[in-house]
Amino acid sequence: MIPTRPLYLVAILVSVAGVLALNWIFRTGVLSRRLIWTISLTVPLFLIFDIVGASRGWFSSNPHLNVLIVPPGIPLEEPILLAFLTLVSISLWQGARRMLR
Repeated sequence: MIPTRPLYLVAILVSVAGVLALNWIFRTGVLSRRLIWTISLTVPLFLIFDIVGASRGWFSSNPHLNVLIVPPGIPLEEPILLAFLTLVSISLWQGARRMLR
């Protein structure tokens, strides 16, 4: 039987790899220092929001679906997911800009 705990993390990592590959194939210009700077700025800001929400009970994570949940209730996968969402947002933005030109 396949363990289910790492499946969420694996799905996020496969999705990140797919978006990075598409950006490389289509030469979108997204893969740059600007992307790293943007991710390093947005992930901590959203993590602060997540920490506040988890500590107040607004958010909760299922321990059976996550590899590890660190107090106050943030899953290990959360920073990776936030970085992925930032990557996808920037990729979609750049793709829309290219199509509208």
